[in-house]
Amino acid sequence: MKKLSIILFLSLLLIGNTATAQFRKPLQSRSKTLSEARYNIGLTGGLTSTYWVHFAGTGTKYHHPFNFSPIGGIAVERMFNNYSSIGVEGLFAMRNTHMDYYVLNFPVALNENKDFYRQYDVDYMEVDVQVPLTYYMGQGNIRPYVYVAPRFTLPLSGNMKWQKMEIIDYGTENQHVNDKTATLDTVSMSAQNMRPWNVGLVVGAGVRFKVNIANYYIYLKLDASAHAAVVNSFSKEENHGDSEIVIGASYIDPYLLQKRFNTDASVKFTLLFPLKKQLKGACMKWGEYD
Repeated sequence: MKKLSIILFLSLLLIGNTATAQFRKPLQSRSKTLSEARYNIGLTGGLTSTYWVHFAGTGTKYHHPFNFSPIGGIAVERMFNNYSSIGVEGLFAMRNTHMDYYVLNFPVALNENKDFYRQYDVDYMEVDVQVPLTYYMGQGNIRPYVYVAPRFTLPLSGNMKWQKMEIIDYGTENQHVNDKTATLDTVSMSAQNMRPWNVGLVVGAGVRFKVNIANYYIYLKLDASAHAAVVNSFSKEENHGDSEIVIGASYIDPYLLQKRFNTDASVKFTLLFPLKKQLKGACMKWGEYD
């Protein structure tokens, strides 16, 4: 009986150890379920500065300061692996740009030239769709990244303002603006003074922060980027000198300028939420991932 009792005790102990080992297997699989999501979706927004670059023609020197306006939209990201991803960002931007310059010795009558100060202001709305290809560096909860993104641009409604004033005694201590000569023209943005669509390229860099919250986590991203359109933004009418709305104070003849490329720089903050399934079972609670 003593031998039988020992054998039964050892058998129960072996069965108990086996059952315990089997019970622990779901816990091992649970650790795998806590891997990062393949898809992330969220909101993005920040500030942008718009700059129009003119090439060829008159060679006029422009004063073109930075000017900031809001930009925002939605962002979707699909991770290829732990280091790379592809995304889609739909952005709505409020854009404005300013340019001023001097036109010297401009003929106004026979044997009579004058100097003028000209100012050009544009305020308009724009929709941007860009597809960032991102590479993340390092490991851990704080990771720098770089990205490149083709962008499709769709300008919407806006206004263009041209202002012209005569400069008296240009280049001397007595130089001043003759306000009485000021002329101002305001026209709506249309297909006659802006190409209706454009494409360009965005390059940027930033830092991604992973914030763990109980059985979930979120991403916070901060980045800076620069964009340049690759298609001349002058309209066909402007390029051929047929635009009917460039009048009065006038813009520098776009036929002489030949090419204008819309560029901008942005600083954005993005909040991303991972999309992962939540399963409920004997060994899993709500909030745990598959």
